[in-house]
Amino acid sequence: MRWRIAPLRAAGLLIVLCVNAGLLANVATQLASDGSAVADKIDWNVNLTGSVVNATNRRPVESYGQILARPVLFKSREPFVPPPPAPPAVTAPPPPVAVDPGLAVGGVMIKNGLSKAYLFSKAGSGGAWAGEGETFQGWKVKSVNRMGVKLEQAGRSIELSLYPPD
Repeated sequence: MRWRIAPLRAAGLLIVLCVNAGLLANVATQLASDGSAVADKIDWNVNLTGSVVNATNRRPVESYGQILARPVLFKSREPFVPPPPAPPAVTAPPPPVAVDPGLAVGGVMIKNGLSKAYLFSKAGSGGAWAGEGETFQGWKVKSVNRMGVKLEQAGRSIELSLYPPD
């Protein structure tokens, strides 16, 4: 059996083997040495006398009272922000002003408990007979009597007289 390997693959495999051999040689040299050469190069100087001298010249802890009262990363260190103003009081809108709808009463018919009124528009768009509870041009007829008609729309009411005063 004959192995066929591409030249690029062979070069990659050779590089990986060389890196592994180098790392293995580095580990072997570290295990063989006793490590005394590295420890001799370190110069350790504690200098305790300098730190004791600095301790006598320091400010007392009580002088840091404001800082200790409000630590740096606490929420209490934020600047004062006044609360937002209260929203204005909600007032009910004024009742709508009764505007003349341009309707008029042309006649009233009351017979055997049935009452109807002939309503028409002053603009001349025609008229119709409407009984109590019926609607005419968006206005609901609330009551019909011998003197006129009471109409209601969207919570407001108007009275139309059969014989308007001059």
